[in-house]
Amino acid sequence: MIAWYARNLTSGRVSASREHLVMPSFSTIKVLLAAAFWRAVAAGELRGERPFAFQPWQAVGGAGVLRGFRHAAQMALADYLHLALAVSDNDATNIVLAFVGFDRVAALAAELGLAGTALRRQMMDWEAAAAGRDNVTCARDLAALLEMLVRGDPRIGAAACENVRASLALQEHRDGLPRSLPSGAVYAGKPGDDLPEGRFCHDCGVVTTPAGETLALAVLTDGENGYDAVAATGRRLYDELTA
Repeated sequence: MIAWYARNLTSGRVSASREHLVMPSFSTIKVLLAAAFWRAVAAGELRGERPFAFQPWQAVGGAGVLRGFRHAAQMALADYLHLALAVSDNDATNIVLAFVGFDRVAALAAELGLAGTALRRQMMDWEAAAAGRDNVTCARDLAALLEMLVRGDPRIGAAACENVRASLALQEHRDGLPRSLPSGAVYAGKPGDDLPEGRFCHDCGVVTTPAGETLALAVLTDGENGYDAVAATGRRLYDELTA
């Protein structure tokens, strides 16, 4: 099953299918967490430069680079958040989440009208997921959040939106939407998956075309040939919305 929502923010053209179907979000939920973090920083509730010392024994595994550290490392919270987005670091995500808190993320989702999206557990907490407290989202919510980030939605804050976009632009996991985009198209986004199992593979991103159009794309798959399906669907949507 493939769900998607795609909008050409320049022309207003839309393509959608099963866009409200709620699925486990995996790492795509980190975009909402990032928006909540930077909004709290702008409000003076958190400090992006606040240092935190990561200890190797804290590693939860999965994606990222911190899990390979052999010694303690001290970085600013904003830098942990960048790792959470650019290399999908799960340990960095959990550190940021501990400071932001579930309530701030839930409040932002509600304020933005992201009814199908919820952050309910830390990364790699499979016991919580099995108990029904999984992180979830849908294609419509992901694309809507990306559009808000592009437009600098005042509920998030212009500076916060810019900071999130800056990290998304440096995304290093490019097996999904970016793989089949035409030459000259620029992607900034966040994939998420349950690899190595491979049942769920998602990607959401802002794509700028060579002609200067801006697209917000979200493609979620459940048992549909993984990132191959994401890449093929993303290219088809790109062609459809820019024809």
